[in-house]
Amino acid sequence: MPINVEAVNNLSDAMTRNQIERLYETSPEFSDGQDAVNQLDTLLAEDTVLYTAIFNDKIIGAIWSVGTGSHRLLQNIVVHPANRGRGVADRLVGEVCRIEEESGVKTFSPGCGAIHRCLAHLGKVTSA
Repeated sequence: MPINVEAVNNLSDAMTRNQIERLYETSPEFSDGQDAVNQLDTLLAEDTVLYTAIFNDKIIGAIWSVGTGSHRLLQNIVVHPANRGRGVADRLVGEVCRIEEESGVKTFSPGCGAIHRCLAHLGKVTSA
């Protein structure tokens, strides 16, 4: 399943906003999709980038990259239930790391166990 990964810096596009809201409806991290979008509105204006996984012009996954400088916290990953188990999360995290490293990021911290597994698979988990 080929996916395209795109950085989103604001949710001003109504179609993107709607797809992100519906996607995060499936995430246990938020009370609902609107809660996620409200938090993103604030964070995108600061130090957060939303990365989306797109397949057939639909957003099927997303992850937040938070921080400045050479370190990023990757958090709030979600993959649409119909696309789970197909390696979307691994590919999304891998592409986010590649993009961020091109911008000078050196280290990543996982915001949850699923992201930790993806980073470990990529050899990007450092020992403490």
